Amino acid sequence: MRLPPALRDEWRREPAWLAELPRLAAECAELWGLELEEPFDTPRSLVVPAGEVVLKLNAPSHFEADHEAGALLCWDGRGAARLVARDDERRAMLIERCRPGECLWDTNEDERAVVAELLPRLRREPDTLHPFRSLADEAERWLEEVPRRYRLSGEPFERSLLDFAVDVFGGLDRRAAALVNQDLHGGNVLRAEREPWLVIDPKPLVGEREVDGVGLLRNAALEGGTASVQRWLDVLQELGLDRERLRAWGVAHALAWGWDEERGWSPRSVEAARTILAA
Repeated sequence: MRLPPALRDEWRREPAWLAELPRLAAECAELWGLELEEPFDTPRSLVVPAGEVVLKLNAPSHFEADHEAGALLCWDGRGAARLVARDDERRAMLIERCRPGECLWDTNEDERAVVAELLPRLRREPDTLHPFRSLADEAERWLEEVPRRYRLSGEPFERSLLDFAVDVFGGLDRRAAALVNQDLHGGNVLRAEREPWLVIDPKPLVGEREVDGVGLLRNAALEGGTASVQRWLDVLQELGLDRERLRAWGVAHALAWGWDEERGWSPRSVEAARTILAA
C-alpha cells in the first residue's frame, strides 16, 4: 500500500507505526471483507476508501483521537458520519463514506449557516460511565504544560495572553457534562447524500458546551481576523452558548494546541489566540 507523503511526514517520528500500517490495513480488510482503494491524501490518519465505507487508522500517540469512534457511536449518524465497525486494538474503524465528500471549506456554502444547523443536533450528555476524556483532566494537564512551555521557550509572547489562558484552565465548570468536539470546523464537515452535511474526525471531551466553538474560532481568527471571530460568536451565542466562555476557551485552547515538540510554539496558534482575545 502506498502511504500518502503527508502522512509519512506528519508521523516521521513514529516509523514503527508507519511500517505497520500496510499490515494493519490488510488485516482490517480481511476482517471486514473490504476491497481497499487508494488512500486519501490526509496527514493525521490513514484513511482508505472501500466502496461505501472508509477505513481509518489512528496513530497510537494521537490520543486526542482515542474516543473518535465513541463520539460517532454516540451521535448515531445524526449530523455526523455513521460508525460501521471498530477494532480498538488496531485503533481502526469503519465509517460511512460521505459522497460526494467535498469538505465545506471547498464549497461556496455559508459555513456559519451549515454549522448552525448541525451543532444543535450533536448535543449530548453521556451517562456517567462514558469512556471520554474529561475537559477538567485536560485543563489540569494544560495548566502545567502551557506555562512550562512558555518558560522553556524564553517567554516568546506577551505574558498577559498566557495569564488569560491559565485563568481559563483553572476556572472551568467541573459540573459541565456535555459531549463536545475540539476540532469542529468546515474542514471536518463533508457533503453527503444521506444528509446534506456530516461531521467527521471528532476530538471529543466531556465538559463545557462552549468548547464546541474552539475550532471554529481558531480558524476564523486565522482566515478572517477579529471581524470573522465576532460573527462566529454571534452565531454561537444565538445557539445558546455563552459568548464570554466561547471567547475564553477559544483563546486558551489555541495555546493548548499551539505547541509542537520539534518546532515549539506555532506563530499561527499564538496569533489566533491574540485575535480571539481581541474580538
